[in-house]
Amino acid sequence: MQKKTPLNRQVVLEWFEQPDELLANALLRNYQFTFSKLPEQEEIQLILCSVEKAYNSKRGAWTPCQDKFLNLAVLGICLRNHVRPVELSPQYWEQISRLFRFHNWKSCRNRWLEECHKKASWTPQEDRVLKELQQFKPNKWCEIALDLMRICKTPYVRQGKQCRDRWINKLDPNIVNLPWTREEELLLFKEIEQRGKKWAEISLQVFQLKRTENTIKNRYYNLLKQAEAKMKFGRITKELKNKILVDSVINQLETSINYQPKLEQGEEYQVKNYQIHLFDFDNIDNYEEIVLISKGKLVKLNDQQ
Repeated sequence: MQKKTPLNRQVVLEWFEQPDELLANALLRNYQFTFSKLPEQEEIQLILCSVEKAYNSKRGAWTPCQDKFLNLAVLGICLRNHVRPVELSPQYWEQISRLFRFHNWKSCRNRWLEECHKKASWTPQEDRVLKELQQFKPNKWCEIALDLMRICKTPYVRQGKQCRDRWINKLDPNIVNLPWTREEELLLFKEIEQRGKKWAEISLQVFQLKRTENTIKNRYYNLLKQAEAKMKFGRITKELKNKILVDSVINQLETSINYQPKLEQGEEYQVKNYQIHLFDFDNIDNYEEIVLISKGKLVKLNDQQ
């Protein structure tokens, strides 16, 4: 929804009145703000003027002057409320977003996090807290990310998308880590033919989240690579090549699933249940059939008529 509130200069200027110098230096040193030192009134006024000139232009797109103004607003809110950027709640981000005509609080937060995001491995404490938060606030990933950083006191930023991916691909107790069956693989390829590469939808509606988005995507492309390694292609389009590979994988899976041993004409196929015994050489005549397993196949050693 379009915001019609004009830019309030006085609110921004009040954020920087009598700032805590120690806090300001710590923020500028430990977080990736675009300012090398605390901005003075003149610099703040110049940023506000540049933002006002472009206030009605480029709807939905972030401009360089908006990025600089966003840095200024985050720094000002932190100074005014004596908090770190990772501790800013949705209420604080809402205050910041009111200064932007076409950006809500999530857009402002995600934009700022893009500039200061650092990759970091997940710790056992973060995993434990994420599991607990998912129970109390299921699927509210932005709120979970904020609470996670506050509870764990992380020196880096966790985004809502990171928390979602961590839960869906690693922590969800419904995940199945067993090897893929041929039936599952065939089902995966059939669903992709109908739905397209909608990994999240297939994971939820077809596999009931037992196979994760990453798992089904990786399995799909791994099977295509295996099929491609067995073929040689000339100059064909990417679409045609992909169709040939998909058809080949589906045919192989269907053949594997529907395979039945070939029988001679008139011969009936009987399923026999064999039992494993300690072999007794003295009573060999008591056995109707003796077989051994060789290279995964049953080999008959005697044939009593």
